Amino acid sequence: MKKLLIILLLLMPTLLKAESCMVWPEWQTFKNNFISKEGRVIDLGSEKNITTSEGQSYGLFFALVANDKETFDKLLNWTERHLAEGDLSARLPAWLWGRKTPSSYGILDSNPASDSDLWIAYALAEASRLWNERRYAVLAAVMAKRILKEETEFLPGLGLTLLPAPYGFEVDEQTWRLNPSYLPPFIFQRFVELYPSQPWQEVLNSSLVVLSESAPKGFSPDWVLYNPKKGFHFTKKHNDEGNFNAIRSYLWVGLLADDVSYKEQLLFKFDPMARKVSANRAVPLNTYAKTGRTAKTGPLGFQAAILPFMKSFGDRVTASMINQKINANIDYELRNNYYSSVLTLFGTAATNARFEFLNDGSLVPAWSTECN
Repeated sequence: MKKLLIILLLLMPTLLKAESCMVWPEWQTFKNNFISKEGRVIDLGSEKNITTSEGQSYGLFFALVANDKETFDKLLNWTERHLAEGDLSARLPAWLWGRKTPSSYGILDSNPASDSDLWIAYALAEASRLWNERRYAVLAAVMAKRILKEETEFLPGLGLTLLPAPYGFEVDEQTWRLNPSYLPPFIFQRFVELYPSQPWQEVLNSSLVVLSESAPKGFSPDWVLYNPKKGFHFTKKHNDEGNFNAIRSYLWVGLLADDVSYKEQLLFKFDPMARKVSANRAVPLNTYAKTGRTAKTGPLGFQAAILPFMKSFGDRVTASMINQKINANIDYELRNNYYSSVLTLFGTAATNARFEFLNDGSLVPAWSTECN
């Protein structure tokens, strides 16, 4: 038995490589269930049959990881036509589209979402490099510049900071509402490399502060208030709960390359979350940033999203036990729950070596190196 286990461990890198080079069945299932033939990512079951710019942005990223250029172009074309008035170089995409009347569809909220804009620009930039398509790079550069212009603001004591959207997140003249999960460090790092004349390093620096200091007990909140005099804080109206947004904060940290200088600092900050997951062999649904209290158990997507994070801590036992639960239920999830499916695709694809981010933020999908 011991010899068999040693052989399996020795073969694991080869097995992961072989799996990462095959057709990605989870992506195919996601496509079949959530993406229309025109390229719209649909939040099935939502009251107004909605599509968000978030869904389009994640779809673009997964299509790139899957080397699925046909779907990538469909997603891009639908996004540009329906969310950006036909021109992504002229305006950032509206975040919400869906049923307006029983017989018509259109934009429900024109305010862009900065995290989606980041992911779209990032996917375009990396697609340009990996597929050798210059037009993607041009559009990525225009979007990146527009994000800086429309979705960042200099906050006293914090510096140039990404806001969740161009409008609606300045609570008063000295208080802003921020979302830590909107701040994937590897995307900012990549933009630092791609656009050296622009202040992306400043945005990266402030983002690392937001991620770290908004979690005083090691648990990230969905939203946090910032005031230069009060620092990061919460109120009864804007509480410290973390769940469907916050789970992405741990995912982004787990996806960072191991040799990124600030990864160890972020892992140390979120160590209480890792300990909680290890103790319960599951990810909590609700966490509370001020007290460190947790409640309930998160859906399958939460469990998948935590895999890269737990792997970074070296807790392979917990990761393995969680992975068994995922494998037993993944087919149902990828047919029924849009957002949980997104988290599941991120977590399982990274764990199965379908992609990784390097320390400069660049994307390395398995097909670009190992499958040729």
